[in-house]
Amino acid sequence: MSLASLPENKATYRGDIDGLRAFAVIAVVVYHVFPRWLPGGFCGVDVFFVISGFLITCQISRREISFVSFYTRRMRRLAPALLCVLLATVVAGMFFLLPNELSTLGMACFAGATFLSNFFSWQTQGYFDRSASLQPLLHLWSLGVEEQFYLFWPALIALSRRNAISLAKVTLATGLVSFAIGSGCAFLSPATDFYLPFSRIWEFMAGAGLVLGEHGLDRLSPRWRAASGVGGLLCLLIAVFQLRQDWFFPSPTALFPVLGAALVIAVGPETWLARHILSSRPARWLGSISYPLYLWHWPLIAYEHLIHGVSHTHRSTGYAIITISVVLAALTTRFVEAPLRWKTPERRTVIGLLSALAVTAALGLTLRAWPGHSTALGRDTPGVNLEKINLAEQNGIFPITPHMRVEHIQGLTVGIIGSGPEAPVLFTGDSLLFQWGPRVDALFTQGRLKRTIIFISGPSCAPLPVEKPQKDFTYCNAMPAVQDLILAKWPVHTIVMGALWERVFGPPAEWPTKKIKAEKRLRALSENGQRKIVFIMPTPISPRFDPAHMVTRHFTHLSLDKDTLQNGVPLAPMMAEHATITSFLTSMAQDTGSSTLDLTQAICGSVETCFPLMNDGTPKFADQMHLRPDFTQGLTSGLDDILIRPTP
Repeated sequence: MSLASLPENKATYRGDIDGLRAFAVIAVVVYHVFPRWLPGGFCGVDVFFVISGFLITCQISRREISFVSFYTRRMRRLAPALLCVLLATVVAGMFFLLPNELSTLGMACFAGATFLSNFFSWQTQGYFDRSASLQPLLHLWSLGVEEQFYLFWPALIALSRRNAISLAKVTLATGLVSFAIGSGCAFLSPATDFYLPFSRIWEFMAGAGLVLGEHGLDRLSPRWRAASGVGGLLCLLIAVFQLRQDWFFPSPTALFPVLGAALVIAVGPETWLARHILSSRPARWLGSISYPLYLWHWPLIAYEHLIHGVSHTHRSTGYAIITISVVLAALTTRFVEAPLRWKTPERRTVIGLLSALAVTAALGLTLRAWPGHSTALGRDTPGVNLEKINLAEQNGIFPITPHMRVEHIQGLTVGIIGSGPEAPVLFTGDSLLFQWGPRVDALFTQGRLKRTIIFISGPSCAPLPVEKPQKDFTYCNAMPAVQDLILAKWPVHTIVMGALWERVFGPPAEWPTKKIKAEKRLRALSENGQRKIVFIMPTPISPRFDPAHMVTRHFTHLSLDKDTLQNGVPLAPMMAEHATITSFLTSMAQDTGSSTLDLTQAICGSVETCFPLMNDGTPKFADQMHLRPDFTQGLTSGLDDILIRPTP
């Protein structure tokens, strides 16, 4: 996220680029705090990459500074704020992180201090994973990409000079190769596409190309400049408001923010947009603190997630995070970055900063190897493992299992496990149905699965066409068509349905109308009784099942929900909440010749109390209702009769 400093010659300073920095950092910060406001705000990083490619190429290709001076400036620009954030993040983590979390933070600190965070994140989690929002230094991946670019690009410029090769041709070829690599990785390895520099270089090359093609750009008429500026702004707005994390990002959909940033830079500082918006005093000021603002905002968000759980941030909390981030960024710029960058002896400062980074990296490795601080929480609570609870909190809830062959049809996930001779079984529904995939996979691994199991699922997708999906889940409307497609292709004998039934059927007043629609569909699916249909009945739901609520974090200590962990949650109140919908589903099953399956006792282990932990202290649940793969894969009762019994 860091940016190359502008040339010191004030005649070449462009305030509109500082304004573009402000746009980029606003997009990223708002996306991280309020993702629904700017769902594509993560592309602000790509805007920074374009700016970096432009500015660095300006400096080096025109021989404004030497290579030695360039790297000296980089160190004085990047290291002061980075050191502040790394040390503050580690100190804060020592107050209330669990041992395994502190160990992970130590490794992340080492990676950040050595500018290798993108490789560390590539090996540990995807940027959009649930666990990523709990990693206080995840955001340093972009700093790693930029630093690796700073090593690669000046060397390539020097090589082209030495061999009298056109730098414009080198830039074009490098960009095309990088874009091709990124596009391939988008399909084969999205994490590689996101984190590694090889698939990101083309974004920097877009900025570099503006410098090398400046003579052509200078001939643009004012009218074309104005139109191109507006076009660039539209591309940027489309990107931050319309891009989604699963749209093959960054390749090729990052073309929108990259093209937008390139156009805004290309048209120069004299357009109306540049003079009155991007070069305005507030925009230039925010752009001047964009680097430390980026560094500070994410650790605050991650610690807020660790304390209060991974959910949508409360509006007042979000405003507080943004305000604190801006204040810290301004203070860092004024009292740390500016003095070390401009007012201290160059050689002594660089040596000191390099030494400080080395010490910080060593501190990170020490934390990584530290066996962990003792805590009184677990000593008087037998059977409770704090680290397993913590790891469960970070795990996702929609697992694609190792032996599942997956394709996406009309937005829905179709997963197939096994290929045995027995008649196939179709599982269809939302995430509460898809959570049973690990059990099917376990039976396949054990050699006990003698049939093909097919899953048709999507988050919040009902197996029956009685629910109007919300705006973000319109793909669920394809469920009947995809079911029919699979049934036409496979000789399915049994259909298993599962969902959050209370959401599917809505208020009881709507049930009579929806029941008619549901029964009509059920008769079509069963072919009037030739196929068997099984409803998985509602299972217990409680906030006390959520691993994030088992350990409560405070700034100075941790507290444990010992009552839930040792005594479980009484079943009677939970089952009473489901009684009405359970009765309704039972009635509908009887009317259509279907059957029901109640897995409550198999999950809870008791008829009176639901225990949220397995025997080894690992949580059964990923949140208040979804079961974890570690638990479902070992659940031997309930579904196994359907999965492994011979076809009659």
